[in-house]
Amino acid sequence: MTARQVLERAYLETTYRVLCATDPIDIRIGVPNAALDAMLQARGVRSWAFVSASNPRSQMTPDEDNARRHGEMTRALHAERRLFVDALGVPDHADWTPERSVLILGIEQSEALALARRWQQSAIVYARRGELPELVWAD
Repeated sequence: MTARQVLERAYLETTYRVLCATDPIDIRIGVPNAALDAMLQARGVRSWAFVSASNPRSQMTPDEDNARRHGEMTRALHAERRLFVDALGVPDHADWTPERSVLILGIEQSEALALARRWQQSAIVYARRGELPELVWAD
């Protein structure tokens, strides 16, 4: 397997957990999600992106650095007046720790990819309401 195939497999073997005030919403790439679509409709938005600032370039990074990067990203999102919800990327396997992330609501794919590049991420998970979540490479 190439490095890209290994990384893609890791993304596919992750649950993208949105930490809602009530029950969390678990997203899987390629799987429809009625709860997420309902949340988007209730908030009046059509698109979303799951983005992290942790582990830049898909390299394991110390927890303190990841926490700092996450804080910087969320402050920047607040400053940009983005609507987002805290989230976690939870791997299926124990060889990678959950990543603090955000679900950004009402963002276009090009904007989300620009954020991914800014935070040195390999990919994002993106969809529009009613569509299947997809892995989108940032490079």
